[in-house]
Amino acid sequence: MDMKTVGMVMVAAAFVFTVYIEVKKRTTIGKLETYLAKGDFESYLKLVDRPLTSVLYPKYNVLFLRLNATMALSDAEQTERTIEQMAKLKMSDEQRLALAVKAFNFYVDVEDKRKAKEALKYIEKHGGKEAAGVNRRTYDIFLKKSSAYISEMEHALEKATPSDEVMLCQLLAVQYENKGDHEKAAAYRERVERVMDATLGKNAGAPE
Repeated sequence: MDMKTVGMVMVAAAFVFTVYIEVKKRTTIGKLETYLAKGDFESYLKLVDRPLTSVLYPKYNVLFLRLNATMALSDAEQTERTIEQMAKLKMSDEQRLALAVKAFNFYVDVEDKRKAKEALKYIEKHGGKEAAGVNRRTYDIFLKKSSAYISEMEHALEKATPSDEVMLCQLLAVQYENKGDHEKAAAYRERVERVMDATLGKNAGAPE
């Protein structure tokens, strides 16, 4: 076989391999999305942990996929371990910001005030103003037990969409709990249920 033929064979083989990798990437993501939609996190994690998945995607992406599952499963030990693994990787500014947001939400959930504050500082320094503001309010309400945003959020309810109304009412309920006004907190939680029931009722009655 002459060198020209060898070259052509190598090019063809490289092309076939590239196509194979792209197809496997798409089918793997498709399977992961299906498992996620079904809440089948066991199958999701098995697929994420397959050696081929590590070949198909960069380590950051694989660990990020794992992080989504462990957070959904409320597996605090595995989630923190994955965050620590990811923090040691080389990554772009955008990737590090995405990790900081995930870490912040996790540390708020497990009430680790120190680590949540570290993640918040990074978000405030490197993220957008709006995102930083949202995360600052979350930190203040859930970890500093603040009720300072009640007036602002009650005013925002006047023009809120149903999804925003649910979020605002949940945050208002927590703030009234922080304030010791359990009656108001209960009223906002009941409002959340009413809005969600009304929204689900509309969706159920909508034509397919």
